[in-house]
This record gives sequence, C-alpha cells and structure tokens, in this order.
Amino acid sequence: MSQNRREQLRKAEQAAARQQRLTRIIGVGAGLLVVVIVAVFAVVLISQANKAATAAPTAGQATPPHALADNLGIRPYPNATPQAGAPVVELFFDYQCPICKQFETIYGASLEKLASSGQIDLRYRPMIFLDVNLQNDASLRAGVAAACADTAGKYREYHDQIFANQPEQEGAGYADSLLRDTLSTKAGLSGDALTSFQKCYDGKLTQTWVQAQEDAGEKAGVTGTPTFKVNGKDVALKEFSNVSADQLGELIKKFS
Repeated sequence: MSQNRREQLRKAEQAAARQQRLTRIIGVGAGLLVVVIVAVFAVVLISQANKAATAAPTAGQATPPHALADNLGIRPYPNATPQAGAPVVELFFDYQCPICKQFETIYGASLEKLASSGQIDLRYRPMIFLDVNLQNDASLRAGVAAACADTAGKYREYHDQIFANQPEQEGAGYADSLLRDTLSTKAGLSGDALTSFQKCYDGKLTQTWVQAQEDAGEKAGVTGTPTFKVNGKDVALKEFSNVSADQLGELIKKFS
C-alpha cells in the first residue's frame, strides 16, 4: 500500500473517531436537556398545584365555619355547649321580614341567655324567599354578608346589625355599601378581619351556602317567617302572644 493511501486511511479513521465522540457528546447533552426539561416541568406543575390549593375559594364555595351539616343553619353562639337532652330550637327568618325583626328585638336576648347557658341547642336558619316577593335580592345579599361575617368571627354581631338597620319600608332592601362597609364596622370588624369580610362579600363566596339554606327550609315545611321550631315541632306565633321574654324558656319546655 502506498504511503499516500495509508495517510488517507489514517485521516479517515481520525475523522470517524471525532464523529463518534461528537455523537456521544450530543447524545449525552440531549439526555441531560431532557432531564432538565422534565425537572422544570415538574416544578412548574407542583407550583401551580400549590397555588391552586392555597387560592381563595371561588364564588359560592365558602361555608361559614360555624355552619351545621346538611344545611341545617348556623350556630349563632358557637362557644356555647348544649346540656345533655337540651331541646333543639330552630329560628327560621328572612332579613327583609319586619316581623322577624320584631321577634328578634323581643326574644333575641332571651335566646342568647338560654343558648349560652346550655339550656337550648340554638340554630339560626336564614331564608331568602322574600327576594321573589319583593323583586330584589336584598335577602340573599344580607345572608351572604352575615355568613361572611361568621368567617371573620362576628356572625352574631353582624346579624344584629342587619335587623337593627332594616329599612322602614318593606322592599327597599339593603344597599351594598351598607352591608359591605357600614354594618361591618358597626359589628366590630376592622383591620385584616374587615378586609377578609369585604373580599368574601365582594366575591359572594357564601352565596351557594345561603341559597342551600332556603332549599333546606322549604324541605322542612317552612312557608313563612319567622318560624320557630322546638325539636322539629312548629310553635305557632299565636303561642307568643302572651309570652314575655323572661317566659320564653317555659314556652320552649312546653314543646320539648
């Protein structure tokens, strides 16, 4: 074999070796790139999942912390512990109902005393049927606001403010500014608690829960408000005609 031929073969072998090394380098690099891409993709997915898990609830998805299961209302005095055998007392009301306001004015303090001492298991059950009758959505918005106040730890205080500021003319409804700003501060909300309440109200986060209370009330046979039940039995409003606030406990025992 001539010297030129040998030189050509040697150069060809060197070129093949360089190509083989380059191919290995490219292969390793590509493999590392795939690993990096997969790792980055996984990090992005985990980050998005964490954000989704910690994001605020969307409209209608929040449940008040002191709500009862099966849409059976809310405990206005969650720190009270009913005594063994204490009667279950349910008060169905609509925030636009004038008689509901009168009932609350007369018997609200007595109900608080009986519940706080454990003599009754008190449950408040908001309804919104007057929105249809009065052609507005004030009962729903007031219910949403009260439930949002519970998430901020001020349900009872806010509930009282709604009735205390009920419009004199039935059907006038509640202005958003009243529910969002005025009543919240009157109920004692401030700082982060106020901000949390307002976000809840603005986003209507408790709306689904409030609407479900109306459906549950209808299933319970409630056709008007206020409706007062003791252990599931209706106590007709006429029973209250000669009953003072101090005598409410005796009336409850009568139907227990």
